[in-house]
Order: sequence, then structure tokens, then C-alpha cells
Amino acid sequence: MPEEPLLMSRVVRIDEEALEVALRYGKNLSLGVMRMEETIRRHEKMNRDYNAIEEMIRRAIREELEAITSRY
Repeated sequence: MPEEPLLMSRVVRIDEEALEVALRYGKNLSLGVMRMEETIRRHEKMNRDYNAIEEMIRRAIREELEAITSRY
């Protein structure tokens, strides 16, 4: 049976405003930071998906334009 990772705590100094931001995402600093990371990753994935869709549309339009103009 695999061992569970050792959870460590650390005392850190954090700006009050930064703490307020983190607490909007979770009930404590750790959960807030982890939720922020999850949100950033999800946003990055959406951007990649949108870029892939845009490239697919551009390729399809380019192929259709080439097909139309090659007839003449």
C-alpha cells in the first residue's frame, strides 16, 4: 500500500490584501492558493481549446478558398 505524502506546514508572511484575495477562493490560504491554481489551469486549457478551434476554422476556410480559386 503506498504511503500518503507527508503534509508539511510552514509559517509565511503574506500581505493582508493578498490574503484577502486568497480567502475569496478558499477557507484558508492553502485552499485559496490551490483553487487559484485550478482556476488558472482551467482558463489556460480553455484558451488552448479556443486556439485549436480557431486554427481548425482558419484551415477549413483556407482549404475552401483554395478549392474555389483553383477552378479558375
